[in-house]
Amino acid sequence: MQYRLAPAARPVRLRTALLGSAFVTLIASAEEPTQPESDQVLTLQAIDIQGEAYQPQTTEGSGSYTTGAMSTAIGLPLSIKETPQSVSVVTRQQIEDQELTTTADILNTAPGVSYTRNDSNRLSFSARGFTIDNFQFDGLASPINGLWNFGATEMDSAIYDRVEVVRGSTGLLTGAGSPSAAVNFVRKRPLPDFAVSGSAGAGRWDERRGDIDVSTPLSADGRIAARVVAAYSDKDSYVSFLDYGSRTLYGVISSELTPSTRLTTSIEYQKNQTNGMGSGFPLFYSDGSRTDFGRSAANNTKWADFGTESTTAFVDLEHSLDNDWKLRAAYSRFDGNYRMRYLYRGGYPDRDSGRGMNASFLKYNGERSRDDWHLTANGPFQLLGRSHELALGWMSIDDDLNIDQFRPLGAVPDTGNFMDWGMDHIAQPVWSSTRASGDATHTKQTGSYAVVRFSLADPLHLIIGTRISDWQIDQDYYGSQRKYRYHNEVTPYAGLIYDIDKTYSVYTSYTSIFNQQNARSADGSILDPVTGDSYEAGIKAGYFDGRLNAAFAVYRTQQEGLAEAIPGVNVEGQANEQAYKAGTGARVDGFDLELAGQLSEVWNLSASYTHFIARNSDGEAINSNFPRSQAKLFSTYRLSGALSRLTLGGGATWQSGISRNNVARPGGFTDLEQGSHTLFNLMARYQLTDYISVSAHVDNLFDKRYYEQVGFYSQGWWGEPRSMSMGVRASF
Repeated sequence: MQYRLAPAARPVRLRTALLGSAFVTLIASAEEPTQPESDQVLTLQAIDIQGEAYQPQTTEGSGSYTTGAMSTAIGLPLSIKETPQSVSVVTRQQIEDQELTTTADILNTAPGVSYTRNDSNRLSFSARGFTIDNFQFDGLASPINGLWNFGATEMDSAIYDRVEVVRGSTGLLTGAGSPSAAVNFVRKRPLPDFAVSGSAGAGRWDERRGDIDVSTPLSADGRIAARVVAAYSDKDSYVSFLDYGSRTLYGVISSELTPSTRLTTSIEYQKNQTNGMGSGFPLFYSDGSRTDFGRSAANNTKWADFGTESTTAFVDLEHSLDNDWKLRAAYSRFDGNYRMRYLYRGGYPDRDSGRGMNASFLKYNGERSRDDWHLTANGPFQLLGRSHELALGWMSIDDDLNIDQFRPLGAVPDTGNFMDWGMDHIAQPVWSSTRASGDATHTKQTGSYAVVRFSLADPLHLIIGTRISDWQIDQDYYGSQRKYRYHNEVTPYAGLIYDIDKTYSVYTSYTSIFNQQNARSADGSILDPVTGDSYEAGIKAGYFDGRLNAAFAVYRTQQEGLAEAIPGVNVEGQANEQAYKAGTGARVDGFDLELAGQLSEVWNLSASYTHFIARNSDGEAINSNFPRSQAKLFSTYRLSGALSRLTLGGGATWQSGISRNNVARPGGFTDLEQGSHTLFNLMARYQLTDYISVSAHVDNLFDKRYYEQVGFYSQGWWGEPRSMSMGVRASF
């Protein structure tokens, strides 16, 4: 059977009407592209294969804003149209077009994902109203510790081919069945031929950035190949006494041991350094009135700093059997060092003297290590005269975190007038060299899963699966010893997909939720895991052989035990850690709408609109610090004729208002809001030669003034003002 993946030209008009809680009509009109002349378009030679057409997953060099297949949802390589959940991808082309230099930038671009800034380094990502608490790297899980995240979620984007996002619960593969999203960062692999590329750029606030990427065969027959990526970034800030720097080095070797066996080994080094700390600024004066500080204000000192340094080793062995089954054994070792020292000032300054705030001088050093194992097998089998697919897997995560504090010796320095935040007037205390008790937590998670994709009829597929998980947590939390055990927790999964025709499919899916959480009660104990159920249904379309994908989904999530902040209460003995209680009857209803890919060989588009409503059993809004609605749009178009070397692009991101209830203020509590706002950005790229291009970007085009965080410990953080950058890229 022959499939030609670069079809001949034929005009096609696309019309799809999607109904949700609001009536949405989506009309896309485009001519299916002819065989492309540029290497910026996804092009594959005609090949002879048996069964379904090959679906490429790698996005580098495709020029596309979508991917042919992804495995993050259920462990089987399925196209977006075949996956019974809301899935999105941020491709290599989109990363470069939008100049998404960090993983935080990438996630802020992904449909339905938002972030809240807790301070200069710690970001909290969310989807569908809940915090994203787990990342994956090449499919191996990496739990996020929100409290001790000193910038570890802002990695350089230079080493990634794409980022896959599955919204909704993915407990089948991750174990942590969070109803937010699973995010899988897929690293670059060696290319078949020698290639070298690099870029250099500069921007506002003295930004300097560069990277170089070299891929080369190591053997004459090309069976062994290597790739090295190095990147650096330095940037001052619009915030007083705050600047950032990062260094990244990534090396990978891919070896074809036999025609059926491939071994991939890699090592990744990341170092992030933040000089200054910046924990926001007070929103109230001591008389109860609101402050109105400029965008450079911060609760900061010149001697403060945050730093992370990590090394990740990765080994991936893949083997294909003659019966089309694929076996995989992957192991990852992570070692990280963390350091933090800063002054936190809480409370409210006097309007005249600037005094009256309480002060905490804090210093922490620590380490984290993690061992990840992942064993999988997947392939086809025959039953009742039809071909079906089965995937089996076992995973283990062994995570050790050890964070100790160092207290000041003697009397601490005077913090003076907060109104002098732009002056270097607060001395650093003398720190003890003795490590005091902090947070030492050992977490062990293991799980096994099985999932089957039954072909009930040519257009109808049923996916059923289950996972059994064990969790062990041993903790010494500031001298208090605690143990938590969860055994044989079962996470079922079911999905049904019906292909209406070659373009459209409809689906429904269900999974249960069991999600261990890091939130703490007032006595410092960890809250019990969240339990619940998640339901989803939708319609998907794949145009131009999947180069343009559209999707509409509705969903409902019900949870018990979800952490809810206790207004004005901190963890006992920890003045800077919010205390929580277990909520009841949390329910989220919402819908997602997305269109992404190539409208033509010169026109890329990524567009989405997402909305949800989240309430507890009393009908009160929960997690209101995450935007309920988001619209994201970005598009690029390469001009024709004499301007064919010029690509223009731009987009907008709109989000509804956010709020934080029961925020402490002098004399009581209040509710704070950040209204809805839209940020616009522009880009232009000119191809000077076949190998060299120059580009320019403008973010926050109209210099919108908005809060990235409002009300966290009665403080706020301004979003970044208008910024501009220019760069040059060479590829050979």
